[in-house]
Amino acid sequence: MAATTATIKVSGLGKEKLVALREQAKALGITAEGYAKRLIEEGLSLEQLARTTTFDELFAPAQAHFRKSRMTEEDLDRLVDRARSRHRRVTRKKG
Repeated sequence: MAATTATIKVSGLGKEKLVALREQAKALGITAEGYAKRLIEEGLSLEQLARTTTFDELFAPAQAHFRKSRMTEEDLDRLVDRARSRHRRVTRKKG
């Protein structure tokens, strides 16, 4: 069975984003059209994965890494509290 192809016209993409798309495509050694096609295909695959994968399945690698690190939940709480306090200090200085 032959693959069906179609052309899609994208309007409303800002100049900066179009430039970024072309630069990224060039860095990858592909055309801007090829890069846009890749982004669409990857986005659709990711959406399908998100629809068919449970949260437990998605989170399992993070849980395994946490267990392997031997960090306790109390250690994690302290780490988060320090980061939160640091963020608040920085945010207050900017405001």
